[in-house]
Amino acid sequence: MANTAARGADWALPVLELFGLTVLAFLVSLVAGVAFIVPMFVLGYDLAGTAVLLGATAAGQVAFLVVGYAYVRVRDVSVPVRRPSGRDLVVILAGVVLALVIATGLSVLLSVLGLVPDSVVGDVAATDPTFLLGLAALSVVLVAPAEELLFRGAIQGRLRQRVGPIPAVLGASLLFGSMHLANYSGALASVVAGALLITAVGCVFGAVYEYTDNLVVPVVAHAVYNVVLMVVAYLTV
Repeated sequence: MANTAARGADWALPVLELFGLTVLAFLVSLVAGVAFIVPMFVLGYDLAGTAVLLGATAAGQVAFLVVGYAYVRVRDVSVPVRRPSGRDLVVILAGVVLALVIATGLSVLLSVLGLVPDSVVGDVAATDPTFLLGLAALSVVLVAPAEELLFRGAIQGRLRQRVGPIPAVLGASLLFGSMHLANYSGALASVVAGALLITAVGCVFGAVYEYTDNLVVPVVAHAVYNVVLMVVAYLTV
């Protein structure tokens, strides 16, 4: 019984801690976005304009970066970062292709099931398609590094210390998907389905991180994946 309780604690404590970290990151990101928007409102800028929305997104991602970095330092989580080798580049390419195949396949499945959620990004892009190109650029310089440091470097790294690599990939990916619930609107089932699609893609990023032990690999894979999606969406709007 004691061993069972100990194993339960090994799972429960880090999961609760990292769930709290995810909530904290979301709240800090929200505050950072509001802190950016308020001066724009005072100065009379259009809050629905592309520049303001991209700026608020960037502020939120900086918050992710700060929270992830602080947690890594406080918990002394090892986050290997080095120049990608030839093998790493092959893994990046494979990861991007696999993530796109999974996302496409699951999107078709959700369409068949009538569970395709409305996209907040899509709503904005319908008014100004250049928003998609801005997001693509932001993904390369900020979104991918910030989200990968937080979810793969900090959260997956901490879970790996406590419960091993496979549960770490799954746990970090679920938290990664849950953070994207705010990206969707519509019926609850559709919103959850959209977040689970992101979770599946997150598992690919988590797997390539574990395989290469180099955070640069999922960062680049994530950035390329986002750029492909944004450019394709821009061309089809």
